[in-house]
Amino acid sequence: MPRHISILFPGQGSQSLGMLNHHSTDLLKSYEEEINNLLGFNIIDVINNGPIEDLNKTSITQPAILLASILDFKNISNKLGLIPDILCGHSLGEYSALVAANAISLPEGLSLVHKRGKLMEKCPKGSMCAVLDVDLGLINEICSKVEDEIKTIVTPANLNSPKQIVVSGTEEGVDEVINRLKDCGYKKCIKLKVSVASNSKVMRNTLDQFESELNKINFSLPEYSIIQNVNNKIPKNIDNLKENLLNQLVMPVQWINTMKQIKKYDGIVIECGPNKVLSGLAKANDIENVYSTSSEDFFDKIKEEL
Repeated sequence: MPRHISILFPGQGSQSLGMLNHHSTDLLKSYEEEINNLLGFNIIDVINNGPIEDLNKTSITQPAILLASILDFKNISNKLGLIPDILCGHSLGEYSALVAANAISLPEGLSLVHKRGKLMEKCPKGSMCAVLDVDLGLINEICSKVEDEIKTIVTPANLNSPKQIVVSGTEEGVDEVINRLKDCGYKKCIKLKVSVASNSKVMRNTLDQFESELNKINFSLPEYSIIQNVNNKIPKNIDNLKENLLNQLVMPVQWINTMKQIKKYDGIVIECGPNKVLSGLAKANDIENVYSTSSEDFFDKIKEEL
């Protein structure tokens, strides 16, 4: 019986200069002109040559990661003939999953996340911080007190593993939570290199405009099952799917629960896209048989399992 295959698509923060270098020039050229006309800038040039400050802009990062992830997906699908059972993506990565499942086209996906990034950039400046080895209950308690006492926004935003929670909010809110955690003896707080407060109510001003953008897209039901971030469920219909995408902007990524579902299948897990962030998180959630398309020996290793 074939092994169950789950594919994970990474989110913002996994980008790096040159992350398309392992793809064939012919494959890239087949997309380049259409993509550049669509976005209004040469995204492949930015990915290959930088500067890194441009690649790290949210409105550029999001289509760049989606493009890299989908090229990886097409590459492994062509070479291995993989038919996935489950797809899921971390925040932005959910859009890569939708493109991979033919729920939206690649051009529509790139355009949509570019606009998503632009809307996020227009929100008040924010901050995000990875908190390690702290119970979620305590983080929730401290965030609630900070919100109440200094009238700001700060909340657990990415529930990545039992030992890693990312808090998101205003700069003052996140800094105050870090200070209070350190006062309690918890020193492992790592600020992320972002200026947007993803998956928090700092993003609420994007909701109406992004809903309008979602409604312009011609969605189809995904050809593969997709577990969505906000509720860890497979969408019932297209309206449900779009509602979950909208809510994702202001609600936490429930990655721990997603990984619990993936673990039940005891199958093969493939991180499809740049870097190995989700491979590390899968292992932190006690999942084995995890493979990353960013590993040089990916094809040798995965063929042993298939």
